[in-house]
Amino acid sequence: MLKKHLALFVVVILVISLFSGCKKAAVSSSSASLFDLSKPVTITVFDSYVGESPHGQYVTKYANAFMAKYPNVKITMSAVSSNDIYAKISAMATSPNDLPTLFYTSSDTAPSFNDLGFMENLNKYLDKNTLAAFAPGVVNAATFNKTLAYYPIAVQPLAVIYRTDRFKDAGLQVPKTWDDFLNDAKALTKDSNGDGKVDQWGFSMVGSNNSSGQSRFISYMWSNGLNVFSGSTGKWKTDATSDNFLKAFTFWTDMNNKYSVVPTGITQVDYPTAANYFAMGYTSMMITGSNALGVAYSSSPALKGKIGSFAIPGSHPGTMLNTEGYALCTKASADQKAAAIEYLKFFSTNDKDLMFWQSSGKIPSTIEGEKASYISGEDYVGYLETIKKGCYPTVTFPGFSGVKSALGNAYSAVFSKQITNEQAVSKLNSDLTKLFGDY
Repeated sequence: MLKKHLALFVVVILVISLFSGCKKAAVSSSSASLFDLSKPVTITVFDSYVGESPHGQYVTKYANAFMAKYPNVKITMSAVSSNDIYAKISAMATSPNDLPTLFYTSSDTAPSFNDLGFMENLNKYLDKNTLAAFAPGVVNAATFNKTLAYYPIAVQPLAVIYRTDRFKDAGLQVPKTWDDFLNDAKALTKDSNGDGKVDQWGFSMVGSNNSSGQSRFISYMWSNGLNVFSGSTGKWKTDATSDNFLKAFTFWTDMNNKYSVVPTGITQVDYPTAANYFAMGYTSMMITGSNALGVAYSSSPALKGKIGSFAIPGSHPGTMLNTEGYALCTKASADQKAAAIEYLKFFSTNDKDLMFWQSSGKIPSTIEGEKASYISGEDYVGYLETIKKGCYPTVTFPGFSGVKSALGNAYSAVFSKQITNEQAVSKLNSDLTKLFGDY
């Protein structure tokens, strides 16, 4: 746990409508937060960024800079993996006093967090100028049932990064279909040192049964025009009953079980492993947010100029805009909420060099941030193209985490050769039907 002790000075703004002598939070008609923060306050944060490299260091620097500027606030951070954040928060539902002031969230976990009732509506605290600074689509992507559920720090649409030098050497073209993608992956899977063993694979698949693997799989399904779930409350349904769903499901698992174009031990390949495989040259393509570029360049600076990106193959949007950032907990005190809002604004505006975003490879959530020169190269082409063409609508289904879990169980069982594709899809359909009954 990262612990810093500093203090916050804030000018007390008096509001005509405030009762005389009142020390509690107040909100003006313009939605700007007006609180008395003259006394010390502690902000606790469950942060998925701070434990990551290389960008975690900038989260710490921003927090320290904020505390130095405002001398009576202490920011205490706990590093929590993005794959573990929902389980950790939901487990604390029975002890809300232990909940953090802020916690990391993203498009795929926010619906479930929102369903728990722990996400404060930020529309009550952010003024029009702050909201107008976000890039098109960002605020909508972080809004659920008219509630701005979290403060967007970055956007992470999925695309495919690839080794442009290897594509050129092999005479390959950027794939537009999944069949083309598989053919490219086959061509890029080889024994590179002549020892009789494959040591380079075409596709850095994330095959782990966690949020990272599940999100990529569901994006693959979307790109094929298939919905793992769709509908509305009481009317949820799935395409898992269709022949096309089974065909697409089998195509994905065959990339490991039949064609071996992904690294061995696929069920143990989580996002950090897959990103490192790409950075180290063991793989040549990877479905990922642009954060994998930060990993690649940090580990292997020589890869600069050798990486490009393209939109996920298929004729349908294969990714949400995937905003990510921090949710403000409803259980926090008024003073904590006030300090937290100021910290979030500071986080997103204090660094003109955008080092958190540049070092991580993430795309800023603001209009000005998306003008940054570091996202103007070939490595970001696929991401910007994806954003321009439009993404899959942000999922608001509160059972989304359960859908992803059922999906992960299905492909993991096939990767492990415990059951067939047909059996896995049949069980998936059964699990989803049961889940839908709860909503």
